[in-house]
Amino acid sequence: MAVTVLRNAQLHITSEEFVDASAIAIMDRRIAPVNPQILEDGTADEIDVKGMHVCPGFIDLLVNGCGGASFIQNPSVETLEQMRRWQTQHGTTTFVPTMISGPRETLSKAVTAVAEFMEKHPTICPGIHLEGPFISQTHKGFHPSGYIRPFTQADLDFINSYHDVIAYMTVAPEVIKAKNMVELLNSHITLSLGHSATTYFEATQSFKAGVKNVTHLFNGMRAPVGREPGLVGATLQSERVYASIIGDGKHVHPALVKLAKQAIGNRLYVVSDSQSIAGMSKPPSSFVVGGTEIFVDHKRGLIDAKGSYAGTSICLFDAVKFLIQSCDYSIDEALYAVTYAPAKAIGLQDLGRIESGFIADLVIFDDDFKLQYVVQNGFVKSVAELI
Repeated sequence: MAVTVLRNAQLHITSEEFVDASAIAIMDRRIAPVNPQILEDGTADEIDVKGMHVCPGFIDLLVNGCGGASFIQNPSVETLEQMRRWQTQHGTTTFVPTMISGPRETLSKAVTAVAEFMEKHPTICPGIHLEGPFISQTHKGFHPSGYIRPFTQADLDFINSYHDVIAYMTVAPEVIKAKNMVELLNSHITLSLGHSATTYFEATQSFKAGVKNVTHLFNGMRAPVGREPGLVGATLQSERVYASIIGDGKHVHPALVKLAKQAIGNRLYVVSDSQSIAGMSKPPSSFVVGGTEIFVDHKRGLIDAKGSYAGTSICLFDAVKFLIQSCDYSIDEALYAVTYAPAKAIGLQDLGRIESGFIADLVIFDDDFKLQYVVQNGFVKSVAELI
């Protein structure tokens, strides 16, 4: 039985059994505590991490593209493999590829590619995120208007046929009828509210029906006002709903991140919303996503011709630094927001925490937040080996 032991580690985001531990074992690609039985035959491979930080692998629930690859533009297994390599190099061991509103044939290609990719990498990809087309025209962001539409019985049949491939769907409750939302929830499809002009009442009714997630809070939704709190207000007062925030420092002001954290605590998590230019050494001045030209503005970020935000060029490690440096997060709070919180948001059972029996996905970095090792599905690799 192959065993690897990481010694002299600062462990973060752990179950109670690892709270005072400084070592962790990897056995059969799973996490285990270090005990005499593991070490008794002398065959364990021991790595001294010399006081570095060890936390669960990052989990990104909203990835459009990265490393020069765009899943929206080219929904294929080859694209997903290219994205996987870049994500792993930056500490993200699990990611959810996103498909925005578009033609049915593109969606069919996307779910087929994700299904094949999941078979090969079941711990890396829990499924696809369908962001649209059942969203608000008013708060569509850079989604192509021509593909945004109401929900039909044919859509329900299509979604049910790919039930096991869908990690979650972002929908606007004013676009999907209540009975259709209930049908999706009864089919165990995880729904998230976003890109929506929904009222506070509609949002709270959706939460009562079983919706437990909100996509990129503050972005793609009506702003709250005194007499209509909208989706933002409904989310901040909820006691059980999870919500993502895009952690690039441009989409959401640090003051609002702090406010959301105060309101919903550890149910707030971070996504990158990255596009293909993430990781490109010489990004172009513009690129096309879903038929829309996106401009690279070094001050404002990625925007379309109307000034709507269109994703980012960051990885989740960048988001961790943003939370710590600009939003008054402790290191553990920031790491929780990219590990266990997103895992719980979509119901991933054995990821996101250092706990016995969980999949051995780990990130090891120094005090300067420089990544040194990544452990994925039990395999330990240095940063140099990942390039």
